[in-house]
Amino acid sequence: MELDGLDALLAQLERMDEDIEEDVGKVVKNNTIEMTGETLENERSRFIKGYWTGHTARNTKTQKLDNLHYRTLVDSEYGGYLNFGTRYMEATWFLRDAFYKQRDQMLADLDRLVK
Repeated sequence: MELDGLDALLAQLERMDEDIEEDVGKVVKNNTIEMTGETLENERSRFIKGYWTGHTARNTKTQKLDNLHYRTLVDSEYGGYLNFGTRYMEATWFLRDAFYKQRDQMLADLDRLVK
């Protein structure tokens, strides 16, 4: 049995291996920035109970941890209580909803990149 084009296929796979990390890095970075923006929009639209000072929005940012590792950070001391709620306060889910929305977009972007 003879395989035609095996060398070309292996060369193409090697090129893809070299280029894919940079492209995936761009996808991860852009999607994290979009998720941070969606988180800020959720904060502004959902914090309507009279305690909005803007502190949480000013402390919501995108942070780069590594080449392929970014995160949306809500760095206010009480951000977790606002997101998850307490026994006295209902959850607002401003970060969770942004994550689930952006997760689908990021998976679609990575799928498009691979195809």
